[in-house]
Amino acid sequence: MVGGGLLLWSLGNWLFFVLAGRLLGPRDYGLVAAILAGCLVVFVLCSGLQPAIAASNRGNAPDAIYARALRIVVRMTLIAMSIAGALVVIAGLTIGGFPTGIMLIAVTVLTGMAIFPVTQGQLQGSGNFLGFGLGFTAVGIARPIVLLLLWGGGLHVVAALLGTAASWVIGSIVAGLFAANAIRTSPIAEDAPEWVAFRRALLPNAMGATAIAVLTNVDVITAKLVLPSTPAGVFAAAAAIAQGLFLVPQVFVTLVVPRLAARRAAQASSAHIALLGVIGTLLLGGVFIAVMIPCGRLLMRLTYGSQFAAAGDLLPYYGLAMAIMGCAIVLLYHQITRRDFRYSWILLGIAVGQIVALAAIARSAHAIITIDLICALGALVAHELLAKTAGERLIDGFSREHRS
Repeated sequence: MVGGGLLLWSLGNWLFFVLAGRLLGPRDYGLVAAILAGCLVVFVLCSGLQPAIAASNRGNAPDAIYARALRIVVRMTLIAMSIAGALVVIAGLTIGGFPTGIMLIAVTVLTGMAIFPVTQGQLQGSGNFLGFGLGFTAVGIARPIVLLLLWGGGLHVVAALLGTAASWVIGSIVAGLFAANAIRTSPIAEDAPEWVAFRRALLPNAMGATAIAVLTNVDVITAKLVLPSTPAGVFAAAAAIAQGLFLVPQVFVTLVVPRLAARRAAQASSAHIALLGVIGTLLLGGVFIAVMIPCGRLLMRLTYGSQFAAAGDLLPYYGLAMAIMGCAIVLLYHQITRRDFRYSWILLGIAVGQIVALAAIARSAHAIITIDLICALGALVAHELLAKTAGERLIDGFSREHRS
């Protein structure tokens, strides 16, 4: 159910971007994609709540932890939306040509961005994978449908933003129905050891997730800033296709987080588990590259339309970078579930380096992808150096003593 849910979520998001590209054209699509990429960075920052809740399971469902976390998240969401709206209004009054209306609509995307992952973490931690999968399914199905409904109602550019906001709200409601008993549970005491451990894990979880979000989305924002409007839209279309490679690492880490937590509790190595996730991600990446070399342009013409055909030439190279970046996702959750948060900070440092490099030298699509690739490779090397002492390197996963 997890794999099916995440597959439908990915397909729904992909269909959403295909429809947005066809309806808006490369010029407006580049703007919308850049705004949504920025919103996604915020979502992934919030998504650190999911593994923190899930890993808080010590044999009992984390209901009481979730109950307190959810109440805090709802309050913080309202505060964040108020502050973001105020900042947009101020920017509109002080910056000439600032798209105040569009950015105010973008603020609505924040509505379910924290509520959804914290609830999914509860379902994951309690082993309710049916609800977990249906939560992601609801987001994936709702997003393109709401886009079409709003477009048909005369809302064009903002339809993509409102459609995204609505999908997270719908997903939060679906997930919340499966977590209804936990929502009614009395919140855990603030001084309880389990709550203290959960809070301590939040920042490194959030920083690691934010680093991944930056590493996988700031390139689209950069393309919008440094490339002409049409090439920027073409780049964004290639990104939407290539990032489908993240499905395998996402499914993998979802399924194995409880197992990783159990191995940590038993003081056993989980290097072989991480190795399996990396191998699966690289195999999918190899298949993607092999298919995209001859068929990339055809795929883009069939999906986004002939205006986006040039994106097909980027797909093999982009797919290589994203496949290796997907390995970094597996390794991040391998480390944070072990409660070794150093890799989160290392990834954040690599993300900062990526931003600096993109700002300094990225002036073409291939240059942007090259920086992505270098950062992804750097993340793999950094993990192997970091995990050497603990015996948690990928190479250690081949050792017989690490098998169970």
